[in-house]
Amino acid sequence: MLGFFVCQKYHTYVRIFFLSLFVYIIIFMKYLDVVITLLLSILLTLGVGYENRMMITGGCLFLALTFLSSKWWLKWLFIFPIGLVAVLYFYSGYIYGQPNIGIVASLFETNKRETIEFLLAIPPKVIILNAILFIAFSYYLIRVKFVFKWHKTVFLFGCFCFCFSSLNLFVYHCYTSVNHYIIQMNTLKNSIHQGSNWHILKVKPRYKTYVLIIGESMRKDYMSSYGYPLNTTPFLATTPGVFVNGYLSTASHTAVSLPRTLAISHGLDLNPVNNIITLANTAKMKTIWLSNQGFIGQYDTAVSAIAVHASEKKFLKKGNFLTNNTSDYSLLPLFKQALAEPYSGSKLIVLHIMGSHENFCDRIKKDSYNLKDKDLSCYLSTYNQTDTIIKTIVNDLKATQDSYSLMYFSDHGLNNVSAIKGKTQLVHGDLYKQNYEVPLIEIASDIHQHIMLNKQISAFNFMSIFSNWIGVKTAQLPSLNVYQLPQNKKIQVLSGNQMVLFESLKNDPDEIIHR
Repeated sequence: MLGFFVCQKYHTYVRIFFLSLFVYIIIFMKYLDVVITLLLSILLTLGVGYENRMMITGGCLFLALTFLSSKWWLKWLFIFPIGLVAVLYFYSGYIYGQPNIGIVASLFETNKRETIEFLLAIPPKVIILNAILFIAFSYYLIRVKFVFKWHKTVFLFGCFCFCFSSLNLFVYHCYTSVNHYIIQMNTLKNSIHQGSNWHILKVKPRYKTYVLIIGESMRKDYMSSYGYPLNTTPFLATTPGVFVNGYLSTASHTAVSLPRTLAISHGLDLNPVNNIITLANTAKMKTIWLSNQGFIGQYDTAVSAIAVHASEKKFLKKGNFLTNNTSDYSLLPLFKQALAEPYSGSKLIVLHIMGSHENFCDRIKKDSYNLKDKDLSCYLSTYNQTDTIIKTIVNDLKATQDSYSLMYFSDHGLNNVSAIKGKTQLVHGDLYKQNYEVPLIEIASDIHQHIMLNKQISAFNFMSIFSNWIGVKTAQLPSLNVYQLPQNKKIQVLSGNQMVLFESLKNDPDEIIHR
C-alpha cells in the first residue's frame, strides 16, 4: 500500500514537471524573438572584441536590432552585410579583440599554412559559440520581426542606437585599421625604390661580425635568464652578456612592431627607407638576411620590404600551401655558410626565426618539460630551442677567432586568455604589459660578465642602439647604447591603432608550473 502511494506521488510530480515545462515553453516561444535578438546582440559584441564595453555597446545593438527589424529590407540591406562580416570575424574577435592594424596585417600577410594552424588552434568553446551565433543570426534574419506603430520614429531611434552599438564600432575600427595598414604598406613598398638619405658622420666598427637574431612571440618573464623558475634558457641564464630588463616592443604584432623597430619611426609614422640594412650598407658592411618566416611575394610583407635591401637574402619559406613547417635549426647551416664567406670589412648577419610563434607544438622537435598544461609545455620548449640555437651560433662565432657581437630581441610578447585554472592559451594581444615586455640581449667576444640592466627602454629607440652597436654615427639620430639612453618612465606603445602609456596597461603574470 505504501508503495502504491509513493508511486502515485511520483507520477504527480512528473505530471507537474511536464505541465510546468509546457507552460515555460509556451512563454518562451512567445518571447523567443526577444531572446534570440538579445543573444545575438551579446554574441556579436563578444565576437567583434568589445567584451569590456558589453553593457553599453551590446545594449545599444539590442535596441538597434529590435527597432530596425520592423522592416525586412532594413535587416537584409543594412544589418545582413555588416553582421555577416562580424560573424566571420568571430574567431579573431573573441580571441584577439577588436580590429586593429596588427590583426589586419596578420590577415593579409599570413600564408596558407599559418591560416590552417590558426583554425586548428581555435578552442572548441569558441567554435560552439560561433555556431550558436550563426544560428541566431540566421533566425533573426528569417523570422524576427517586431511591429511598431510609429515607423519613422522607430527607424530614426534604431539608427541612433546603432551609432553607439558594437557593430558600428566594429565598422569604424575595420576602416581605420585597414586604412593604417594600406598607408604602412604603401610607405614600405615605395621605400623599396627609394635611396636612403643617411648622412654618415663617422664609421668605426668594433667587431668583425655582427649577428642580429630577431625572435618571435617571446615574453621575457618565461625566460629563466630573467628569473622564471623552470630552466627554459640554460645557456642565456649563465653566459656572459648584457640583459636589458625593461625593453618594450613598439607594438604587439610582428608586421606592426618590426617596421617600427628596424627603421626610424615615431608612433604610427614610419620612415622605412632609413632602416638597419640601408644603414649598414651605407657603412660599407656586408649585409646578409636569413629568414625562417614566410616570404609570400616579392615585397608584400612589412619585414620583407626591409630585408630586400640586404646584399644577400635567403628565405626558407615561400608561403605556398605545401610549405613544410621548417625548423629554425635549418637556418644554422646557412648561418655557418654566411659566416665563412670572405669579406675584408665587417659583416651584419640577420636571422629572423619562427621562435615561439603559434602553434607552439609545431615549432619544436620535442617537448622538453612534459607539463600537464601541454600548451605551456610546448611554449616553454620553444624557449629552450631558441636558447640552443643562440648557443650554437655563439660557438660558431667563437670558432672563427674573430671579434663578434650578437644581439637578440623578440618582436613582441603574448598574453594568456584562458579562464581555466592550470590551462594556458597564449595569444597576440595589446591590452597587457606582457604583450610588450620582451628580451634584449647582447653577447660579445669582449663581454665577460653576466650583467642585468634594470632599465625601461623603448624599441622605438632601437635604431639609436643599432647605430651605436655597429659603430656608425649619423646626422639623423643619436648613437646611444643601452647605458646611455635616458631612463623613461612614460614610454608609449602602439596599442590597437593608437599610442598609449605602457604603465596604463593591465598585468598578465606568468603561469605557475604544474608537473
